[in-house]
Amino acid sequence: RQWTDIDIVDDLSVLHKLLHENFKEMSTWDVYLAEVQSGSLEWGFLHTEKFFKENARKFEGTNGDFSVVKMLVALTASNDEEVQSIACYDIGEFVRHYPNGRVIARSLGAKDIVMRLVDHSNEELQRHALTAVSKMMVSNWAAVH
Repeated sequence: RQWTDIDIVDDLSVLHKLLHENFKEMSTWDVYLAEVQSGSLEWGFLHTEKFFKENARKFEGTNGDFSVVKMLVALTASNDEEVQSIACYDIGEFVRHYPNGRVIARSLGAKDIVMRLVDHSNEELQRHALTAVSKMMVSNWAAVH
C-alpha cells in the first residue's frame, strides 16, 4: 500500500521490525508447561499419546529435577476431580514414554499417591488412576495391548 505521509512508512517499518524481533510463538511444550504450572488442567491435544511421545525428554527439566512430574504428582491432590484425572493420565503417559519413567515416578512418590485414587468415588478418576498405576507396574506396556 502506498502512504503519502513518509513518517507513517518509517513508523510501520520500525513497528514491523520490533514485532518480528519480539514475537515468540509458544511451542506445545510451552503451552503444556504453562497449563501444569497454573494447576488448571483441561482435556485436549496436550494430553495425548502423540504429545508425550514427542515431548517425553522435556519432562527432565532444565535442571534434571523432573519438576513438571513433581507438579503433576501434586495435582493429584487437587480439589478438582478432572484435574486429578488428567494428572493421573499424564503421569501414566510420562511413565510409558520416558526411559526409566517408572523408576522416576516411583521415586517421586507417584505410585503411592495415585494408588490411593483407585478407590475414589468418581469412576473416571478411578479409571485413570488404575491405568496410571498399571503403567507404573508393567515393564512393557506395549506388550499388554
